[in-house]
Amino acid sequence: MGDRNEDPDREASMAGADICHGCAGRKVQRLGRLFLLCVVCRGRGWVGGEDPGPWPEPDSPPPVWEDPRWLDPMVAAAFACRYCLGNGSVQHVDRGRKLMVTMPCACGA
Repeated sequence: MGDRNEDPDREASMAGADICHGCAGRKVQRLGRLFLLCVVCRGRGWVGGEDPGPWPEPDSPPPVWEDPRWLDPMVAAAFACRYCLGNGSVQHVDRGRKLMVTMPCACGA
C-alpha cells in the first residue's frame, strides 16, 4: 500500500518537501464543523520544495448600482437614487492607499 499522504501531482524535483505540520498532510484544517484549506501548505499537504507564490487576490464584487435586483420595480421605487440610496453622499474605499473618500452624490438628494 502506498502512503495515503502521497500527492500524485507532486513533482520529483521537490526533493526537500515534508508533510505539513499545520494539517499533518490532510490538506485541510478543522474549525468546529467546518473544514478549511490549510493556511500553512495551501491545501497541498506538504511544505518545502518550490514556493507556490502569493495567495491569489479575491475577485472584487461588481458595483452595487449594477446589481440585477435594481431591475425589480419594487426595489427601484423604494430608493430615489441607486448610487447613494437616498443618503445624498457616496463613499469610496481605496484599499491600495488605505483611504475612504466621501463626496456628495450627483442626484442632489
